[in-house]
Amino acid sequence: MYYYYHKRYYPEDVLVYIEEFNKETGAVLFDFLDSTEYSSFTQLGEFNYSLSNPSMVHLKNYNQRTIQENTIYAIKKNVLDNWRKLDLINLDNQNSFLIGYTIDLSSDNNQIFSESVSLNDFLDFSLNYYMRGGGNLKSLPVKIKGKLSVTVRNVGQGNWNEIIENDKTKLVFDAGASMYATRTDIRNIIGNRATKYSTEKPGLILSHWDKDHYHSLVGMTDAELANFSFFICRNRVPNLTSRILFGRIIAAIGSANTYTIPAEPRTARGGHTQLIPLMPVSSQFMIYNAQHHKNRNISGLVISLKTKSSSIVLSGDCHYRQISIDILPHLNFNHKHHLVVPHHGGKAGNYIYNLPRNVTPDKAIISVGPNNYKHPMLLYTSALALDWLSVQKTQTLNNDITINL
Repeated sequence: MYYYYHKRYYPEDVLVYIEEFNKETGAVLFDFLDSTEYSSFTQLGEFNYSLSNPSMVHLKNYNQRTIQENTIYAIKKNVLDNWRKLDLINLDNQNSFLIGYTIDLSSDNNQIFSESVSLNDFLDFSLNYYMRGGGNLKSLPVKIKGKLSVTVRNVGQGNWNEIIENDKTKLVFDAGASMYATRTDIRNIIGNRATKYSTEKPGLILSHWDKDHYHSLVGMTDAELANFSFFICRNRVPNLTSRILFGRIIAAIGSANTYTIPAEPRTARGGHTQLIPLMPVSSQFMIYNAQHHKNRNISGLVISLKTKSSSIVLSGDCHYRQISIDILPHLNFNHKHHLVVPHHGGKAGNYIYNLPRNVTPDKAIISVGPNNYKHPMLLYTSALALDWLSVQKTQTLNNDITINL
C-alpha cells in the first residue's frame, strides 16, 4: 500500500525501515522512517524521546515470515503494546552508536510486521527524504596527482578506505564498521584519524547509505566531522539514523561543501544497472554513479584510480558485472590492476570480471571481519584465487592493507 493511504487508514501504525534480516540467525535490525515514526514508538513504549540517542532496534530470535531489506513495513500498535506489557524492550543506547533497543522475541510469537508500504518520488521529495547539498555537481572538488597509494583499513565487517597523495590522506571512501561494534570499538577504530585528518583535511565520499559503510562516522564528534573538507554522497537518505548523520555533516562542513548525487534514471525495468562516469574517462580519478535500483548495494557510488603502472577499483557493495561492463574498459592500458572486493566477499552477483588483455590482475583485498553471513563466501574466494596474484583479507592479516600505485 502507498504511504498516503496507509497513513490515512492506519494512523496508529509505526513505519520502520528494514536495515538487516538474517533468517539463519533470527536477527532483524530496523530503523524508523523518520523522527515522527520514532516519536510514536517512544510514546507507545513509554521511553524518553531523544534524537541524540541511537534509534535502531535489534530483534533477536525472529522466526516469522521472510521480510525484505531496504523495505518499509508497518508495525501495529497492539504489537508495541504487547512488547511493553511483556517488558521485552531493553534500552541499549549506552553501548552502541547505532542500536538503541534490543528485543528478544523468544517468548513472543505474535506477527510483528504487517504489510509493506511504498513511497513514490513525489512523496520522497515532499517528505524530504532526498537530501540537498549546496555544492555544484558540475564541479566536484577532486583533483589527484603525485605519489599515490590506497589503504584499506581493518575495521571488521565494514569498509573504510583512504586514498593517500604524497603521504597525506587526500580522500576517505566510506568510514564504516560492523553493526555490532561497541562505542569503545568505534572509538578505537577512529583512533588517531581524528588528529591526522585535522591537519590533512581529506574529502569524504560515501558509496551508499548502509550502516557498515558509515558506522564510524556516527561515532565521530561534530568537531571530528568538521575535519573533512567536503562530502559527496547519494542524495536518497533512507532512515532516521542516516538523516541525522547527514544533518550533522552538513552542519559541520557547510552546505556549499556537500554534494548530494541523485541516482541515474533507468530507461527500462530490469537488466543491467549501469555505472555512469561523472568525469571524463581519461581522468586519473573517477567516480561512477549507478542507476536507480531498490537495492542500495548496486545503486551507489564506485571509485577507480589509475597511474601509469597501476589501477584500483574501490567497489563499495556493487556487483562484479557492473565493474566488468562499465569500468574495466576504461582501464585498457598495460598495467597492474587491484580490486577492493565488493560486499566483503559476500553476494555481489555472478563473478564476472573481464579485464582487458594487457592488464595484469595483482591484488584483491577483502575488507571483512567476524560475521554471521559467511563472508567471504567460498564461491567468490575460489574464483578470486584463480584470477588474482594474491587475495588478502583484513581479518586474516589483522591489519590495514596498503597498495602503492
